[in-house]
Amino acid sequence: MDDSTAPTALEELARLARRASQELDRAIATCLGESSVARWHVLAAVVDGVGHPMSHLAEATLLTGANLTRLIDGMISDNLVHRKVDDTDRRRVLVFPTRRGLLAYQGMNRAISESRLDELGTSNGRLARSLATMVDQLRAEPATT
Repeated sequence: MDDSTAPTALEELARLARRASQELDRAIATCLGESSVARWHVLAAVVDGVGHPMSHLAEATLLTGANLTRLIDGMISDNLVHRKVDDTDRRRVLVFPTRRGLLAYQGMNRAISESRLDELGTSNGRLARSLATMVDQLRAEPATT
């Protein structure tokens, strides 16, 4: 590949990665009967019951700021999670699942399993490792000015 086709190849890779992500989210959302998969990601992150800060949930959902706060507020209204001030650092707020949230998460996972959509994750281990490697490489790239 010469230097003139490298940007085109990168553009195509970026487009395909975004399209694959959108299609995967669409398929999961359809399976879950949700408009987005963000609730599933939040519940997956908090299902251990130890409480997680918003920064951890931002990483799990790829949402930031006001969008994440709106999502958590909606999940609180639906009694799926609750917030509690961290006992060790009063500046932090931790998010925990409710009993209803745990049951909803189990139902979501059951729906995904019954649809066999989960097989995408287990049958494409090499693809998942390649994507993880690409993410790691992109994070390690120094910023250019």
